Amino acid sequence: MSSQPQTYIHSVPTKSFVRKQNDVLTNVEVSPEQNRYASILLVCSWAGIVVMLITFLIYMGGLFNPLVKPSDMPLYWGLSVHQYLAVTHAPSGWNWLSSVNHSDYLNLVGLAFLGIVSVLGYISLFIDYLRKKDLPYVIMVAVEILVIVSAASGVFHIA
Repeated sequence: MSSQPQTYIHSVPTKSFVRKQNDVLTNVEVSPEQNRYASILLVCSWAGIVVMLITFLIYMGGLFNPLVKPSDMPLYWGLSVHQYLAVTHAPSGWNWLSSVNHSDYLNLVGLAFLGIVSVLGYISLFIDYLRKKDLPYVIMVAVEILVIVSAASGVFHIA
């Protein structure tokens, strides 16, 4: 016997293995509600990412006056949130909406939009399940919407 350790070679999946996986995927039935929900998430997520990219380029390009210049940001990196807010007089919570005329807060529009994408999808599910009179799903989706919206609204404050 050889004293050399055995080596294990991991092979690339064979064509038959890949074909079997594709067969499984083609046999999966997806409801129209699931397709609509997934489509909303896909389109809205990409829209939010594009908005974030555009607003970031506006911020870095200096097209609008920011509250905090990009070149000044390194001065504030070591501060706590409370110190940063005090020094820069930056808005906190939902007050950032009043500052979207400044390019550094305009950046948050795309991010906030991404935050509501799942709610938009749930609203479409809610409407579909309501039409089908599928009460358990109507209740479940309504609760999901209420939880997400109440969490985002700041109704619950946890210190």
